[in-house]
Amino acid sequence: MNSLKPNSQTPSMERPVEEEKSVAPVIRLFHVTKRYGAQTALTDVSLDVRKNEFVFLTGPSGAGKSTLLRLLYMAETASEGQILIEGKNLKRVPRRKIPYLRRTMGIVFQDFKLIPALTAYENVALVLEAAGQQPEYIDKKVRHLLRMVGLEGKERSLPPSLSGGEQQRVAVARAMCGEPRIVLADEPTGSLDTESAEVVLSLLSDFHSRGGTVLVATHDAKLIAQANKRVVHLKGGQITGDGGGVAS
Repeated sequence: MNSLKPNSQTPSMERPVEEEKSVAPVIRLFHVTKRYGAQTALTDVSLDVRKNEFVFLTGPSGAGKSTLLRLLYMAETASEGQILIEGKNLKRVPRRKIPYLRRTMGIVFQDFKLIPALTAYENVALVLEAAGQQPEYIDKKVRHLLRMVGLEGKERSLPPSLSGGEQQRVAVARAMCGEPRIVLADEPTGSLDTESAEVVLSLLSDFHSRGGTVLVATHDAKLIAQANKRVVHLKGGQITGDGGGVAS
């Protein structure tokens, strides 16, 4: 599928309205600012991400990459501006419905966030159990995903016994187990060796090739160059570039 050309930094519509999913980008930020007390992490950020786009957010440490992702999965709320996910204005999502919104997403963290006392199988299955799926479906789905990420035979392994790359692959399987339409990955390869990083990128690219939308925050220039996807550059909490290639 040909990737869409990125929009300009500021969407043409100044006042966001609920739009049909088939027309609107799946992710929209309108003049978003995020403050933590006197510190400003994001300033007047506007961004569109369309269905089946693969987008890298890049920039130096403190640029606002992780903050932007946290706003998208509602771990934080914007100080100003509006954010739409698949046409839903996040300001209108009640707190009790945040878990349901997150089920449409898969989230991959740099530090994996696996539960150490649960096996690889149990860490992935937990998401499906929370969604009320039947045991037979869960077993089939989890085994398929662990096989897909190259961890067949390690279903009963606890996270501390796995390498960093293997733990991140469990995290990717967990992110995809609910069949999300969007995957958000925050520095997913930051603590991995080159070979493991390439495996994780391949898994995210495979999800994208099957129609998923992917947004990856990373400062890994080699990873970005290898993927050849749309790149949004952040610096000091502002978008400084939006296009392809690696920042100079």
